[in-house]
Amino acid sequence: MSTYYQYKDVKVMMAHKLMAMDGWKVYGYYPDNSDPMTDYFDPASWDGIAEKNGYILVVDRSWKEERTEIREYNNTSCDHSIMKKIAKLSEMTVERGASEAEEKTAKEMIERLTQKNNKSAEKYIVTGYIPGHMENPPRCNWHIEKDGVIIAKGAGLLKYTSISDYFTYPQYIEDLKNYRTKTKEQYINDLSRLYMCRFFDDEKRARESAISHYDEMGKDVEMIDKFEKFINKIDTTCGGLLGDGDGVIYEKIKVTEYKKELKPVETATGSIKDGQLFILKTDFNYNRYKGLVYRIHKTEFDNGECFYHAYKLNGKYTKECHGQANSNNHWSIGSDVHDNLTKWIEKGCIAWCELKEVKTPYEVEKVVKKVVKDTKTENKDPKQETIVNNNDLHYEVSEDTDTRTGEKIYLVKITETLSREEYINVNKYIKSIGGYYSRFKHAFLFKENPTDKLNNVSVQETSEPEKETVTEETEIKESPVEYEITEDIHTKTGKQIWIVKPKTELSKADFADVKRKLAILQGFYSTFKHGFIFNYNPTEKLQPV
Repeated sequence: MSTYYQYKDVKVMMAHKLMAMDGWKVYGYYPDNSDPMTDYFDPASWDGIAEKNGYILVVDRSWKEERTEIREYNNTSCDHSIMKKIAKLSEMTVERGASEAEEKTAKEMIERLTQKNNKSAEKYIVTGYIPGHMENPPRCNWHIEKDGVIIAKGAGLLKYTSISDYFTYPQYIEDLKNYRTKTKEQYINDLSRLYMCRFFDDEKRARESAISHYDEMGKDVEMIDKFEKFINKIDTTCGGLLGDGDGVIYEKIKVTEYKKELKPVETATGSIKDGQLFILKTDFNYNRYKGLVYRIHKTEFDNGECFYHAYKLNGKYTKECHGQANSNNHWSIGSDVHDNLTKWIEKGCIAWCELKEVKTPYEVEKVVKKVVKDTKTENKDPKQETIVNNNDLHYEVSEDTDTRTGEKIYLVKITETLSREEYINVNKYIKSIGGYYSRFKHAFLFKENPTDKLNNVSVQETSEPEKETVTEETEIKESPVEYEITEDIHTKTGKQIWIVKPKTELSKADFADVKRKLAILQGFYSTFKHGFIFNYNPTEKLQPV
């Protein structure tokens, strides 16, 4: 059974993940203010509202809310000069030597100054607004909406409760890092030694416990990967998909649907017999109101006499109500000779009827997904497409590890802000040299080091490719730039590196030319170091010839 604390842990885990992603605004998040030194427990919490690109994510909300203000207490709301005047005037009393007229005047001044201070000062300042939202649909604990239309919805958030510690506590985060980076044997050996120091005296028991923990970690990592995919799905639905192609919009439309239902239809003929139906056309005593339908039943006694009674049908007219809780469930008719039903039928208060199956139209609101085609990409000749290498862009290349396979990968990020057209051109260029964009890493991903390929290809058409080969000697001869070379340490790997910086300030065109030439020599520009990084000493190759 789900609890409040399970939902709280999952929501905090989702909030931490969304706040680490681009473009998300998380509302109602409260950080962890616990203090174990004073035995004070105040864990993190999240109200379950987030927004990106106009899409609103609603988590664990069974009620709807209008747009509300985000208020903060105004510490500067009080005018101290007015408060000083009020303090001085309050001392003007008869007990302190003032006359009654002066005391009366002072009280009037105090009242006017107080009203002035209350009008001019605001106790709270509005810093933002929480967007309005609808409640979660039935049997769902999250949904995404935009402009009052529910785009996506679902349930099953509580299955991620078991992995919430891996996003909260440092020891769990470190354990997950060791599991992903170390080999199985290395991980088990290190954990066995740790268990020997803390819990066990027997090496065999420590190793068995370490192996069991490794197997459990495998299950947790599998669930973590599912959670990452779920967050990525939410981000993609809220406009996190980058690149060219068709867009998607959602619209709410009304559709007429037909449902087969049983409806009572009045008939001109009928009689008091077993199975006969009748409908009330006016209200009667004992809560027998207009519109109720009854079915007659016959009871025979040993003396040959017959007695008739009726039971009320339910709202769908599918079964009879025999319970004693409601007085209108039963109708006593009497015999066919002396009954209390015929007179009401003659007066028109009751009518004979029968059930017929009819189609009833209903207007239902549905959300329809429409694809908006990219007009820029329509009617294009594939032979005329070009692969553009923008030499004016700055690339950052870093090493990373594939979370699924553990293989070594390379991430390429562009420091400049790109427009849509620029991004499309860069994306085509990256694809041409073997890379692709990863929404999870927020960078272009390569399986091999792309330093040699980046900015090493000029503009080329796919229909008529032109290649230009330049030797190192000719590149160096043409370069009049002098460089300053210093030794440094790589912050991630700890390896020795060399940083090359031009001694003179370069123009944008000259910098692009130098960047292309140094890329041939296995050097790439780092915005962190503000220079070109080499894994070897390039002094000899950069000397002018």
